[in-house]
Amino acid sequence: MSLKQDRRNRSWINRFLASLRRVFVSEPPPGLPGLAAIKFHCPYGPDVNSASVLGWRSQMADSWDEINGNLYTKCVLARMEYYKCTRDREHEFLVFYFRHWIDGCSAQAVVSADRGMQVQYRSLKQSSELVSSSSSNTTAYDSVCIYGSPRDATPHLRARYTPYSRLGTFDFPSSSAPSALQVSTVLSLVHRQAPAYHLYENQCHWFSSAVWGSLKELFPSDQDSGCVSRARARYRGVALGSPTEDIEAVCAAYQPEWQKMLELLEQVKCRHEAEKAKERQKFYMELEIKNEPFRQARQAELERLRQAEICAQVELERVRQAKQAELEQAQVRYSQQ
Repeated sequence: MSLKQDRRNRSWINRFLASLRRVFVSEPPPGLPGLAAIKFHCPYGPDVNSASVLGWRSQMADSWDEINGNLYTKCVLARMEYYKCTRDREHEFLVFYFRHWIDGCSAQAVVSADRGMQVQYRSLKQSSELVSSSSSNTTAYDSVCIYGSPRDATPHLRARYTPYSRLGTFDFPSSSAPSALQVSTVLSLVHRQAPAYHLYENQCHWFSSAVWGSLKELFPSDQDSGCVSRARARYRGVALGSPTEDIEAVCAAYQPEWQKMLELLEQVKCRHEAEKAKERQKFYMELEIKNEPFRQARQAELERLRQAEICAQVELERVRQAKQAELEQAQVRYSQQ
């Protein structure tokens, strides 16, 4: 086969594969952002965006795109993973992989979620001071960290949690995957179940297990893998079970809470539409003010032309009457002859 013929064949194959891709791959939603598009105050470092779970939810709920609405209802959760640190406090945390689009291509944004004590500017690796107290009066800091792509996330996760091991993976089918806004709703509900930090009752182990179990119950999948409960059965000699009652409470509260979120999104939509209408009105008013001198000049020119037309008509009428008078005089002279 000649080189020219081989190139033609390859070109035909490429076009064929491209046509298949257009048939079987849906078009990306226009304008969907990466989750790191929202910037948060970051206590863990300049390259990671961090926020409380309540703040994250509020920020995303207030976001609105004029064409596509709330974009975070369309960034869906592809997979969540359960992790446990293998030293010291044996801290537990979750990692979420959200599907979104960048420049028309499918991408993933990585977000971690965990519980700590309300201590600012303190790395989770700074020993056990964060969990040394068993006081129930300490406010829990349930937070998310937004890392960007999986490749960008790896060094940050290692720096913050290493060493750690994965205890379980849960993949969500596209047909029933929760959106980023729905995940933030579940995180917020878990936080409200126990807003205070307690070393032996409502610590990072409880938080991760409650979020994990709630998302699995609310958005079930047949692709679950990993036995989390056995791997995290004890913490420093204390038995840790799955918070069944808290998971049931979160699941029971989810639908009413999500309905409130939908109503809030409608309010946000109305507010943004009202602001847009106000901006348009202001623009047109400013445009009218800016164009007022031109309008007045145009009006004056039209008035000048109208007056000139009137003068021309008067002159035409005068000429017509003069001609008529001459014609009548000529007729009189002709009749006298």
